[in-house]
Amino acid sequence: MQSVCVKKFAAVTIVVLLCSALSLAQQIRFFPDFNPATSPVSALQMNGTQLAAYNGHTVLRLTPGISVPHPETGTVWFKVQQPLTSGFTVWFQFQIHDAKICCKPGDGLAFVIQNSTFTDGTYGAVGKGVTARGASSGGLAYAGIPNSLAIEFDTFNNPQGWDPSANHVAVQGCGTKTNGPVHNPGTYTIFRNNNVTSCLVPGGISSNIPQLGVTCGANSCADGVAHDVVIEYTPPAQVGGIGTLMVWIDPTFIAGTHTPVKTAIPAINIHYNIDNSFNTAGLKLANGTSAWVGFTGSQTNQPQQEDILAWEFTPHTPTSIQQVIQNGGTPTVFAFGDHVQKVTYFPGFINDPADLFLMTVTATPVSRSSFYRNRLLGTPFNNEQCIVYLGTGGNCIDYSITCQLSSNPTVDVPCPPSLPNTCTNPSDPGCIQFGTFYYTADGVSAQNADYLSADPIGTNNWQSIFTQFLPNAIDSGTVGGKGTGSDFVATFCVGAGCTPKP
Repeated sequence: MQSVCVKKFAAVTIVVLLCSALSLAQQIRFFPDFNPATSPVSALQMNGTQLAAYNGHTVLRLTPGISVPHPETGTVWFKVQQPLTSGFTVWFQFQIHDAKICCKPGDGLAFVIQNSTFTDGTYGAVGKGVTARGASSGGLAYAGIPNSLAIEFDTFNNPQGWDPSANHVAVQGCGTKTNGPVHNPGTYTIFRNNNVTSCLVPGGISSNIPQLGVTCGANSCADGVAHDVVIEYTPPAQVGGIGTLMVWIDPTFIAGTHTPVKTAIPAINIHYNIDNSFNTAGLKLANGTSAWVGFTGSQTNQPQQEDILAWEFTPHTPTSIQQVIQNGGTPTVFAFGDHVQKVTYFPGFINDPADLFLMTVTATPVSRSSFYRNRLLGTPFNNEQCIVYLGTGGNCIDYSITCQLSSNPTVDVPCPPSLPNTCTNPSDPGCIQFGTFYYTADGVSAQNADYLSADPIGTNNWQSIFTQFLPNAIDSGTVGGKGTGSDFVATFCVGAGCTPKP
């Protein structure tokens, strides 16, 4: 399982363009690494963290290990708040290493969701929002951040007695109150705070997990291995109900994806509602839906390097991204976490610098049954099904593409079309190339894949614009050619009525 990810890290690169200042939204895709040339690292607020070179890749380093000076805490937040209440999937890979002082290096790291307006100074925490930085050492740099939820990966058994072991994962949240790392009953002291009690979300702890950190002997420490983590939040089926929060560590993945197989057992599987309106352990969310997401990490006076190697965050809700259309031959990339839409104009196209064309892509998750019933049934494509993208809560994705001008970015205008008489067929060189890239467990191949476009948006006036299926891209990919933007969906043919493509 690890070898699959490492192989993909070494073999492929994806261009992820940072959204312009006119962006409607922006999603998180730092894969295969955090290279500033290919990833939107300027969208990260780093507080004591840094980008670093490691094993030929750019990593996000939460704690620097031994350095002069070596700060004990680091946090990093994506500057755009992310939608949460419809559910989300997180995948990231981390590695802890370079512990040169024996023999109990610490402390660990956490994936944190927060919407803080202050931090609790009695913990030694500072900042708020994207500058929030919690307590050091056993505080894992999230202690002292109120209105937060932390999934911590702890590598040190705190001597005060609030930890179950030196290797555990826990879900910590005290709702809108100050968060902290205490798991056990009782009252503890952290920094200047003498009355710290448990913020453990019921059932949210496990020590039955792989070794997270370094392995130390009497005189030296061996680097820890890279670990894959998947976190998935499924919202309640009805308003006010209870959803689920699951955390997998190094699961067996569906081949070529970041999705655990159905038989993979999560380290944590608990009932949870992220909305504080219905759950005291939930959060007060911006606009009732959103919060900042990121990582925190801390080290003791026996330091270690804690690196995030790659990261994707995929919301299970319609999301729009607006970008400046790139000149011909250069893809305009719309990264929605676990899936990506690319649009590449024909060679020779030049975006007018006096009033740049913008493009907005809205990615709408939709169930396969609903899409077939409402959009495909009764059309010439009723022997096809939309492809279910993994990491989306079990949905297909319908991409709707519109255009605007930089002088008035909220008003739709016709997108720049292909040149006249140059896009009679989808494969013609004058066509605009549209492509969607994804993980799927569906049996899609070059023989049964299709790519449909409906014009105008929202209609069932589908046409096939398919040109190729790319099974060996960074994800699988379906590509087609068309003269302008509209609705786009990747499908595949099922049943006896399918005619294999040559």
